[in-house]
Amino acid sequence: MADSFVEWHLAGGAQPLAITMNEGVCLAVEVDPHHIQRRLDTGYCDEMASTLDEALHQVREACNQGQPLSIGLIGNATEVYPELVRRGIAPDLVTDQTSAHDALNGYIPEGLSEEKAEELRKRDSQGYMKRSMASMVTHVRAMLDMQKMGSIVFD
Repeated sequence: MADSFVEWHLAGGAQPLAITMNEGVCLAVEVDPHHIQRRLDTGYCDEMASTLDEALHQVREACNQGQPLSIGLIGNATEVYPELVRRGIAPDLVTDQTSAHDALNGYIPEGLSEEKAEELRKRDSQGYMKRSMASMVTHVRAMLDMQKMGSIVFD
């Protein structure tokens, strides 16, 4: 994916705008659709996608046309990043903007919606952190795999 960039977490939100200002294409994976909508409303993100296939189609079209574009994909990087690897997709740049230093409140484990994550956090904080840590391993392995495939990976 030439001239593409993938990141996870849009709470800060400036990266997609910075990338498009520099003529790039950004796929930002964000579990909270409200964060994406807020970036759309402020002009910091151009499009929202609900599936990886939809987002990748938009990325390919923008790259092929040489058009800057930022796409907020509703998803969890611990699920999306390994799927990119399975598909043999290596974006030019890959980063992670989560608060992974806080396994309880800064990360949502694989397979959980925000609502389910909140329920589990309250009901079983130790179990939640264990699931977060396991998901972080999957997430980081996928980033390292993309690095082996040629992506520049940084935090």
